[in-house]
Amino acid sequence: MKTLLISGGSASGKTWLTRRIMKSIPDATILAQDSFYHDRPSGSAEDRHDFDFDQPYAIDWAEMETALTRLRAQKVADIPLYDFSVSLRAGSERLIPTGDTLIVDGTLVLSQPQLVELADVCVYVRCHEALRRSRRERRDVEERGRELEFVRRQLAEQVFPAHEQFVKPSAQHADLILDAEYIVSDPDSAVRQVLALLEKTG
Repeated sequence: MKTLLISGGSASGKTWLTRRIMKSIPDATILAQDSFYHDRPSGSAEDRHDFDFDQPYAIDWAEMETALTRLRAQKVADIPLYDFSVSLRAGSERLIPTGDTLIVDGTLVLSQPQLVELADVCVYVRCHEALRRSRRERRDVEERGRELEFVRRQLAEQVFPAHEQFVKPSAQHADLILDAEYIVSDPDSAVRQVLALLEKTG
């Protein structure tokens, strides 16, 4: 199974690009980094929300690597279900691989050598901070029920510092860097570039 890693900053458009690629590869299997946050059942809901989810230590990378490896081998993998409204895991689901393409989506996936080693193609979505800020504020308020003041504090204290420290430098591992504005203005061309790289992997 060919494996495509798609990375970039929070709210840069990674998932949007993934969905556009899915229109060309409808039977692709999707594996999201967001499923693998460590469970933190102890402590208050406020403490859990204040946890820095943008640091690499927030993710169970060993568990994610195991799932990726199983899916690449066309084997069923158990994937955690994460509930962002309460910042806790809510069980798990069995993911059955389909087709011959696995797409792995996440802010930090290119920062993990063990995942990059398993990938056939790595793509990084580059997006300026102002656009990522507006998208993240809207998403967290409308979809995750967060207060705008909390979202803005999280962006300033956690999201953007982690981006500079971990996410942005990981672009060096990308086979292709796509600007967010270009993806939105000409998505078909952006998808063709990704598919062309996958084709070259044989």
